[in-house]
Amino acid sequence: MANEKTLVPRTDYANEQASKRQAARDAAGPKWYLVQCVRATDQQAIDAFARFKIETYHPKILQLKPLPRRRMSAAQRQGGISIQVPTEVPLFPRYIFANFDIHHDKWHDAFEVAGVGGLVCRDRMPVWMPDDTIASIKRRENNGVIPGKDSVRAIFSVGDQVTVTNGPFASFPGIVEEGLDVAIEKLEANMRIKVAVNIFGRATPVELEYWQVAKQE
Repeated sequence: MANEKTLVPRTDYANEQASKRQAARDAAGPKWYLVQCVRATDQQAIDAFARFKIETYHPKILQLKPLPRRRMSAAQRQGGISIQVPTEVPLFPRYIFANFDIHHDKWHDAFEVAGVGGLVCRDRMPVWMPDDTIASIKRRENNGVIPGKDSVRAIFSVGDQVTVTNGPFASFPGIVEEGLDVAIEKLEANMRIKVAVNIFGRATPVELEYWQVAKQE
């Protein structure tokens, strides 16, 4: 019938309320909460939390990323090449871990100043991370950065068409004959790849440091 109402069994309702009370007790004291950034950048939010003495954690990871065009030379920009360099990027972009007491600290004021969207929730309850979970992430860091798992081989593979960007063969095209197969965190500036450089119509094998070569787009 249209006027009938669905009744929730008292036992289910009581269990739900008990679960919420237990969750509230579990959340007592400072906890690590996951905060979503909306209006501000990650760093702006971190700076705002610092003014309210709220500890934050924003883990970074090392990845190979294209060099911004503003940092390229005029010849590199005109050549339409892409230079890959190791770069620190957020492990969780647009999210920050913040440590505070949700029952006592004036975190609402901090959130308003920081320009964040709010706390990540599950079943309408804020999600918090145990201290040992945060500690396990920090243990993976090397000099404050979590090493990337990608191999440089993914950037320079045998047979790739490249352009020399630095040195006496700058602007000459070539083909990678022997690339690098090391993890990004082990990449050093003097590591070399072997390139068959097209010098005036003749392929000449040349060993070049990885940063002297860029893939052709």
